[in-house]
Amino acid sequence: MIYKQETTNNAFFATPKKEIILEIELNGKIRFDILLYTIYNHYNISYKIVNAHIEYLNGNNFGNVKLLLKITQEEIMKIENYLAQYKLLSSKIDVLQKKEAS
Repeated sequence: MIYKQETTNNAFFATPKKEIILEIELNGKIRFDILLYTIYNHYNISYKIVNAHIEYLNGNNFGNVKLLLKITQEEIMKIENYLAQYKLLSSKIDVLQKKEAS
């Protein structure tokens, strides 16, 4: 069998991922479906839509959406830079995971 050889040290030092809720205010400068497509296909980040309130006026998307992402700090910065290109306001909330008491 042939195995793909890793060329970076990322295989040895896994970057920690954390769950965040990313809230994005849509301002009509980008379509909602394009935003989701870019996050998933371009940045390889899977998401879950927690809440969305979007209005379509003359082909433009306005409103807000909350996405649950499992993401590294580096990926967060890439997404924030992408959102800044379209002047989209965003905020993030760290999700705390509760553990059951034994």
